[in-house]
Order: sequence, then C-alpha cells, then structure tokens
Amino acid sequence: MAEILTLDEIAGRAVGGKAEGLARLRAMGLRIPATLVLEGASPGKLPVDLEARIAELGPGPLAVRSSAIGEDGAGASFAGQYETVLDVDGHAALREAIERCLASVQSSRAAAYRESRDAAPGDAQMSIVLQRMVAARASGVCFTADPVTNRRGRLVLDSVAGLGEALVSGHASPDHDEWRRSDRCWEPRQLAGERPVLTEQERDRIATEAREAEAAAAEPLDLEWALDQDGTLYWLQARPITTLGLDPQVLDTPAIQDRDVYTRCNIGEMMPGAVSPLTFATCARGIDVGWQDNMIAVGVRTGRSPENVYVGMSHGHLFINLSEGARFASAVTGSSPDEQSLAICGRLVPEVVAPEAPPLWVRLPRAARQIWSVVRAQPHIRRMERLVREGEIPVGADAHETWTHVDAALEGLYESYARHLTVSSGAGALAPILLRVLAGKGDPSPEHHAAVSHLLSGADGVESADIAAGARRLLEALERTGAPDAFSGWEVSDAVAWLDGQDSGEAGRVYADYIARHGHRSLRELDVRQPEWAHDPSPLIRSLQSQLRARRENPGSEPTQGQLRPAPPAGLGRLAWLAPVAHAAVRNRERSKSLVVATTVHFKRAYRALAAQLVGERRLVDDDALFFLLHDELGVLAQAAPGHRLANEAVHRRELLVYQERLRFPEVSVGLPEPDSAPVVESGERVVVGKPVSRGCVEGRVRVVRALAEAEALQTGEILVAAITDVGWTPYFAIIAGLVTDVGSAVSHGAVVAREYGLPAVLNTGNATVVLETGDRVRLDGDRGVVEILQRRSGGAG
Repeated sequence: MAEILTLDEIAGRAVGGKAEGLARLRAMGLRIPATLVLEGASPGKLPVDLEARIAELGPGPLAVRSSAIGEDGAGASFAGQYETVLDVDGHAALREAIERCLASVQSSRAAAYRESRDAAPGDAQMSIVLQRMVAARASGVCFTADPVTNRRGRLVLDSVAGLGEALVSGHASPDHDEWRRSDRCWEPRQLAGERPVLTEQERDRIATEAREAEAAAAEPLDLEWALDQDGTLYWLQARPITTLGLDPQVLDTPAIQDRDVYTRCNIGEMMPGAVSPLTFATCARGIDVGWQDNMIAVGVRTGRSPENVYVGMSHGHLFINLSEGARFASAVTGSSPDEQSLAICGRLVPEVVAPEAPPLWVRLPRAARQIWSVVRAQPHIRRMERLVREGEIPVGADAHETWTHVDAALEGLYESYARHLTVSSGAGALAPILLRVLAGKGDPSPEHHAAVSHLLSGADGVESADIAAGARRLLEALERTGAPDAFSGWEVSDAVAWLDGQDSGEAGRVYADYIARHGHRSLRELDVRQPEWAHDPSPLIRSLQSQLRARRENPGSEPTQGQLRPAPPAGLGRLAWLAPVAHAAVRNRERSKSLVVATTVHFKRAYRALAAQLVGERRLVDDDALFFLLHDELGVLAQAAPGHRLANEAVHRRELLVYQERLRFPEVSVGLPEPDSAPVVESGERVVVGKPVSRGCVEGRVRVVRALAEAEALQTGEILVAAITDVGWTPYFAIIAGLVTDVGSAVSHGAVVAREYGLPAVLNTGNATVVLETGDRVRLDGDRGVVEILQRRSGGAG
C-alpha cells in the first residue's frame, strides 16, 4: 500500500537513496527543507490522503524527487536518470509530477544505465521525496573530495545564481572554488561571471557544514545545497561520491612541523617523477634511515623514528625536508641554513629558518664526530664494498620465506645509505663553501657556479665518467669488429644474443666487460622497479643502435675526442689549490654512489623472485604489481590466502601512478608540497581548452552532435562533442571514447556519468562545437582540460 512517511518513520524502510540521505543530514543537525516520503506508490495508485498530508509541509511550491533503491549509492549515482520536477504548485500538478517520477523508473535511459552498471531490473523500486521548494538566491554542489583527481585533501564547491538545476543538468557554468585541507585555505576563485555568486562568509559556512557532514558520515560526500533570499543555508541532498578512486596522497608522509620547507632539488634529479610504493619503502626509507642513523652517531638523535623525517612524499613524489637539514646543521655546527640551500638548491632559500643553536660545549663533540666520520671516506667505502660482496639475498622455498630473507637484509641497505650519505657529504659541503667564498653575502652568480663546477670537474678515475667512456669504447669495438649492417635494426634480444655469441669477437668481449663493470647501473637506478642493465640491457642496446645508424648516415659527424678542458673561469686562481681535495671528494662520492646502487640491485633481484612466487601462489595478478605495495604489506600478502585486498590495492595504485607522473611541483614549498596548477593554455585554432572533469587521455575521431537526434550517427570509439549533454545522452556513453562540451562543470550529470564510465571528459570549453569538426582527429586530455587537434578531417595536420 502507498504510504506517506516522515523522515522519522523511514528507518528500516526501503525508501531509496535520496530519502535516506536527507534523513542522515537532519540527524547530523543540518538544516533541510520540510520533507515527506511517499513509499510503495505505483502509477495510478497514490494515497487518498495525499493532499491532506502535503499540507504538513506548509504553503508554497514543492520539489518532487525520485528516490529509487540503489540510487545515490557509492557504486552508482544514477545521476539524472530518474525524474525531478521543481516548482510544483497545486494538487493536480502534484499528482502529475509524482506520476512522471514513478514512470521514469522504466525509461529507456534508466534501463540502459542500469544495464551498464550491472544493476538488476528488480532493483528499480521507486519512492518519492516531497519537499518544500527553497526560493534560492544561490544553489550548488559541494564535493568533500575532488571527484576528478580523487584527492581527499580538497573540498570542491560549485555555485550558480538561482536554482541549481541548470548546474547539475549542464546548462550553466558555475563559480568554482577549491579548499585545501593541508593549509586550510581556498584556491583562487574561478568565476563564471564578473561578480562571485557567494560571499566569502557564505562560502566558508557551506564548506564548514559539508565537512561536518562528511565527518558524521565517515566517507566523502556529494552534497547539494541552496541559500534562500535571507541567506539561510539548506541542504537538499547527500550521497557518497561515486567512482572515487584511490587518493593520490594515500601514502603521503606527515609533515614533521607545519612550516617545514621541502624541495624537489637534488632528489628530483635522482628520482624524477613519481615513484612506486616499494621504491618509497626501500630507496626513500633507506635515505631517511641513513640520515637518522648519522644523526644518532653524532649525538643529535637517540633513536630512529618510524616516520620519515628527512625524505618526504607528496602525491607519489619525493622531497627533501630542508628544515630538518637546517635543524641538524644548527645542532651540530651552529651554521646557517644557507650552506645547505646552496648545496641542494644552488641558491639561497630564505624560507628555511634554523632554530637557535645549542651552546658551544654541546656542539663541539658533535661536530668533531661528524668531521671525523666525513674525512675517513675510505673505511666507509671498504665497508660498502663488503656489503655488496656479501649482500646477495637468498630465494626461499615460498614467498613468505623469501620475504623474510629480504626483510632481514634491509639493515644492510640502511647501512649502505648511511655510509653513502656520509661520504657524499664531503663533496656536498665543498660546493656551498666555495660558492660562499666567491659570492660573499649575496646570491652566487652564474659565473660563480661555473667556477666551482670547473674546480670540481676533471678528476681522474671517477667511476660514473667511465659509464659514458665505456659505452664509447663499445661503440668503437662494434665498428672495428664490423658489426653486421642489420645490427642497428635488430630486436634487442637478437642484438644481445649476437654480442653474447662467438661471432661478435672483440665487440662481445668489450660488451661483457662493460656489463661486468656497469651492469648494475640504469636510469633511475635506485628505483627498485627499474631493472638494471645486466637484467635488461634494452636502453644500452638501443643507444648503441641509434649511434651506429647516425655514424653510418653521417660519417665524420661524431664529436672530436681529446679536446682540452676549457680555460678556468676568472677568479678561480685563489681556490685552485683545492682542486686535488675536490677531485678526491668527487671520486669518493661517485664510488659510494655506485656501491649503494649495487646493494640496491640485490634487492631488485630478490623482489623479482618474490614477485614470481606471489604470482605463482595466486596472491598477485602479475609480477609488476609487487612494486605497488610497501615492503611490510608484501609480508602480509605473502602469508595471506589468495584474494587478499592488497592484491587489488596494488592494481589500483599502479593505475594511480599514471596520474601522479603528470604532476609538477614548485622547486620549494612551505608545508607539504601541493602540485602546481596545470599551465594555462590559450584556446586557438588547433587547441580547445575547458575544465577537466574526468581523468584520462585518449586519441580519436570527433563527432560533433548539435542535437540529441543526431547522436544516432555516433560510431564506437568516437569522441562526442556537443554543446551540452543532459541525461538523455546516457545510452551513448557506452560507445564513445571521450566527451567534450561547450558548457558544464564537474558536477553536471554528464560529468558524473562520464566518471562512472571511465571516459576522459573536458567540459565548459565555450567553443568546442565551433572549433572542432566531425572527422577531426584529436587528443583529449582529461587531466589538463585540453583538446588538441592532431589532424583536420581535410587531412591537414594540427
């Protein structure tokens, strides 16, 4: 029987997502419009007391909203698939609106959506929310996490004047605001018009109440709200954010202190881009523990911290905590943080402030221990060589036994990093000291940097220099041996097989010697996911092939050998006597770097063996997934039954890395680093710029559709370009490869459904239907909000 319920009476009743969300909002203490719920109705069968009960809501027009079972859930939003009728006035209009909502459960678009989400037809049971209309001065949507980037550290607020229906339907572009949890500040406003829709106080109030709702719900929420003419805030709807993926900050390290200063300098050169979780757990943790152990050795710390203190991570990228370095320097030598800034960043970083140094009698013994350790580089290097010789990690009978061996070997890795940091600090300290001598109290000039670079260069016997020199010897041996003309075009495996065989002669011997010397090296060589050249020589072989082709195509074009070093820059004479000391420090640093890489290779090999065992034991989907779990998580997985949640977590983290790799950061950040905003790209004849609302990048042919009736021409894999897309377009989302519109926002129905389908989408371009033509080939970048024309349909390149 159809029945009208108050929100107090719906507990335990199957009244659908909207009604349940409103009840939760009211239970949280948030203001909602007067509301009743119609349960159990069907077309033509409405309660006889409908008009009498509606009077309880007070005078004025009503909003009649669907509230279906499964709607507004965490797995599927059903955004816009069912009917909502606003400004309903009078009994006849009320009954008609209810009938429309009830009938919408059987609409073709809703049926297509349910099929796409694997929802059974029986799930489509409809209740109706009857709600007093808010005479809205402003309305909008608030996401307590960014639905596009999945960042839980962002709150997203979109606002329009008047009713919010134009916003969620995609017919209006909103003011856009983002609030950062890290420093509790708003990003610069993005206005749709000349004046903001909301005052700063209204914006703050909406964000505060939305965060309260999120805390009470214990999950990120998608909330609709309205401000009436008096500025009273009403909440109209609350639901979980659908398709919210892993937070790109899921493994971020906490800041040691709120105002700590971080930099990508130095560590960003060693490890450019984002890193896998296992690299963070080995390389980054190794550097940090090595740093802490050195602090313990000189008497600044009493024990290790379980959290990283020197190497931080944000959005998968590694950073050095300059403030922590300044605290260490102050505690040991009482020195200014400027020397550290010069050594790491090559410039002064005024944001770094050192604490007051302890008394001299405290610092003297610490400084003595530090200096004694740094000047004794050779004992450290000999110990690191022993760690490499004795560091092979055995493979166990099963995954858990292998993981246990790796776990036991970690202390050797930490020791290697600690000794490398000590040895390299000798060369590292020279550069800022020399720059300070040359520059005095000011910032070093390019000439000063050139002078110091000249002094530090030219050392004999530097191991890293032989990597390039050895590759050249190998290239020359290939030419002397008369490598087959086909060598430069062979597959890598065929080229390696020839070099390993007897026919390669001298070239094969030089190659074998090169791999013996430098086979532990690679690009991003401290990244455990990156195979060393001995395991995968592809980068080396491709480089040789490319150089051979260039030499044969352009004989005599190779660089001249044996060139003299450039003359020393002016002003270096008074420091020239330091050259032997500087060269020794450089040799030691490069040797210790090679040794820490060689130690890391033992872990690369052991982790590859562990990956094969975990896959064989059906605990991982593939070998590469291993690198997307932390070391301790691998220990849990190695003992778990197949199907453990961590196996799925690894796959999702790998997908996340694609997004993290695209992020760029400022050189220096106060507080945990936040990514730079995407560079502003101006629209033009070959570029269309809009708002990124659904992540991903795709290339394909454009289909410009100016009316829904024209959508029948859409072909599978085409990119749909339209002025707007309301809910009627939903069935076509199953065949398109991407979406571009002139109008819309991250909260419109088209954006919500695009994210659920995993479609890259750029909305609110303003001119896509004018600039783009059916048949154009484009690259749609849903991360940056850019559509680039690669080829016009006429054949002209973009």
